[in-house]
Amino acid sequence: MSVNQNHVTLPGFDRTALRVNQAAMIVLLLAAFVANMPWLAATTAIIMALGAISPSLALFQRLYRDVLRPAGLLRPDIHQEDAAPHRFAQGMGATVLILASLALFLGAPTVGWALALLVVALAAINLVFGFCVGCFIFFQIQRLAHSR
Repeated sequence: MSVNQNHVTLPGFDRTALRVNQAAMIVLLLAAFVANMPWLAATTAIIMALGAISPSLALFQRLYRDVLRPAGLLRPDIHQEDAAPHRFAQGMGATVLILASLALFLGAPTVGWALALLVVALAAINLVFGFCVGCFIFFQIQRLAHSR
């Protein structure tokens, strides 16, 4: 990030990497649900949590950066925006998936799959319509924090 007189220039954020991340989550979680594989939902939760903690650990985004983009299969879609809201949203999704996994492993499959499918629905809304519910929550928290 650089500061130029009266405005801040944000680093470039590649939305294609975000879309690959969302698509991978959706595919894995739907496969986990259809095949009744709680371990796959738990694995997805771990992958999401690691990516929220550190971008270098974001496995699905690394797949995009290291394989799909260099192969010319996908093009970058760079925007000047902060990655923090997206990481917050991913952390929220990971938290919900961890709760889903706990429910699945503790014998509450209805609760577990409902939570996992909620994550699928929210990722799909972001993928299809470009509206990130987790980002919206992030901005509302920021707004409340700054209004006090």
